[in-house]
Amino acid sequence: MKTKQTKKTKPQTSAGLNKSDDALAVLRDASNGKEYYLSIIDSFTLSGRDYVVMYNYEPDDGNHADPELVIMRTEFAPNGDQYFFSIKDKHELDTSFDLFMSRFTSSPTKAGY
Repeated sequence: MKTKQTKKTKPQTSAGLNKSDDALAVLRDASNGKEYYLSIIDSFTLSGRDYVVMYNYEPDDGNHADPELVIMRTEFAPNGDQYFFSIKDKHELDTSFDLFMSRFTSSPTKAGY
């Protein structure tokens, strides 16, 4: 799925997992126009590619007790638009997830999640 970021509450840096750095993003699926609300909790570079770790931001209606992590590759267009891409390669996804978990477990703020 190719998505385009339409809104972001504040800039995201790759500084790590500080809960105060959370950013809310609204992503629109380029193929069907559906919007997804996601909270960005981390970003990092791996093998020259940029990745963003997010979870669904949904009101607590009892159906989504545990957040689901989403890891997407991200790129910026020359005009400044940020694009997010689903990771279809299992090895790439596993490698990016392993790096995120390593960062998360070594983060002093992980207790806040």
